[in-house]
Amino acid sequence: MILFGFLSIMTVLCIIFFNRLSSEKLKVIERKLLKEKTKDGLKKIFPKEDVSGKSIIFLKRKINTMLIIIGIGAFISFAYEWNRFSSGELLDGEYIKRNEYMGKEKKIRLKVSNGSNDESCVIDCPVSERIYDDEQLMMLAKEVQENLWDIIRGENESLDKIISDMEFPSAIDGYPFKITWRTDDPLLIEASGIINQERFDKLSSSKNIYEGILTGIHAELSYEKFLQEIDFNVRIFPKNSRNEYSFGEYIELMIKESEESSRREEVFRLPEVIDNIPLVYEEMSDMRSMIIFIMLLLISILLYFREDQELDIKVKKRDRELMRDYTSLVNKFVLFYSAGLTTRGIWSKLCKDYRIRTGNKDEKSYLYEEMLICEGWINEGMGEIVAYEKFAGRCGLHKYRQFISLIGQAMGKGREDLLLMLESEALEAFQERKNRAKELGEEAGTKLLFPMLMMLLVVLIIVMVPALISFRM
Repeated sequence: MILFGFLSIMTVLCIIFFNRLSSEKLKVIERKLLKEKTKDGLKKIFPKEDVSGKSIIFLKRKINTMLIIIGIGAFISFAYEWNRFSSGELLDGEYIKRNEYMGKEKKIRLKVSNGSNDESCVIDCPVSERIYDDEQLMMLAKEVQENLWDIIRGENESLDKIISDMEFPSAIDGYPFKITWRTDDPLLIEASGIINQERFDKLSSSKNIYEGILTGIHAELSYEKFLQEIDFNVRIFPKNSRNEYSFGEYIELMIKESEESSRREEVFRLPEVIDNIPLVYEEMSDMRSMIIFIMLLLISILLYFREDQELDIKVKKRDRELMRDYTSLVNKFVLFYSAGLTTRGIWSKLCKDYRIRTGNKDEKSYLYEEMLICEGWINEGMGEIVAYEKFAGRCGLHKYRQFISLIGQAMGKGREDLLLMLESEALEAFQERKNRAKELGEEAGTKLLFPMLMMLLVVLIIVMVPALISFRM
């Protein structure tokens, strides 16, 4: 609990400290943590904005997301541990509180240590709800008692000669009682009726086991507020051997006996000593808080790297959009070249039309945004060919480099066949666009295959289930 509380405070402090760092320190962290590939992707997604500023914002979002998830995980784990600590089941080191009336049975995990040596074990201690005392129909109880004489002996001849396991039913058909069992010697006869023949060896020094061992069996009948106990005496003879009880099994039997004998009480007392050896109890943690924290820690790490994946997806989307708009760009150049416009004039007209078309709308085109940047370079005095080549480099696609190469050759050498080459390039680009459309169609069909199989499975279930039901009937 202290660890998770410390982690919660530290994550909050880390978030505050990180968000208050100066721009210079953030740039140092950004250079160390962000890859060049990530910076190039941000430059492509935000062509008009400062890449350094966007890189810092991107890094801050990644780290803040990871720290927030870690802090949430630590806080949830701390709250869980605090709630478990404040509402612990073990009172004063030796008492366990029951649920109130009409509550449910609960299980408490306990670590039991031997006070004289280092022996210990972990056990699950069942704790039943509180029950009410009341009177019930005595006639039905007497009938149950008469029936139990024949039921509990199981396959044995009589209660005076028990050589195999007994039957301890929890209820009898036709009667409303719930039946619980206890024995005078739980190591000899368990509450479930199983006989431990190995126990006879331990009793041989004080008893003649060949004459049988006389012990008591107690059945408790309960129904709402009614409670009555029926006692039986049985004589046990050895037959089949069983393994000796371990320390944990022995403790569980003693705790179960104590728990069942004190069901009218609000609490029951755990055994203090076993064979004159003191016992020490300690409530065990179920490790849920640690599991919660580890899961959220893993989620935070995945979200940190998820940011890079999302950036890669946006870059691929941008490249697809540039390839989609390439055919339109080449066709417009062919059209305006035929009309007699120069390369600079065509570029300016396309940029002007884009400004008018978009206005204040949020819908932007990566191609025309890059063209606007290129136009700004030319207006600032940069050479046209240099600006166009820089534009192709920012686009980062081979087709645009090839297109700018044609324009640059025409501007530098005055090639007269530029229009024919552009027309050929336009036809080739259109053909590639058709091929790409076919590929996308095939990919869509592949993606639809799994949903179609699921629909087929649903149809088969709808058809087959009624048929199978009617066949069985």
